[in-house]
Amino acid sequence: MSPTPNGKQVAVALDALRSDATTWDNAAADLTGGPRTTIGSLHLTPDDVSKWAADHGLDATYNDARTKLEDIIKQAADNLHAVGTALRASADVYQRDEDANLHRLNGIY
Repeated sequence: MSPTPNGKQVAVALDALRSDATTWDNAAADLTGGPRTTIGSLHLTPDDVSKWAADHGLDATYNDARTKLEDIIKQAADNLHAVGTALRASADVYQRDEDANLHRLNGIY
């Protein structure tokens, strides 16, 4: 059985959880700001491709793929943000428990 952590060790662990949460949130923001914005601006119209390509729907196929990629990036950013939110929520729960000394009083650690 592991020894009961002291207050400093608990504080370090909580800081690490919150720091990790920020890292995940920053990764989500990086996806939202750069790649997703850039991909969204790369729309093609029939005038942007040759007549043959427009007649064969290349612009529509390209735009469908671009939209799907944009959606995937949004989903990835949402998932990264959810991980950050979960880590932060976990840190908050542990902090409340620590503040109430529940773990130490009950010897749960």
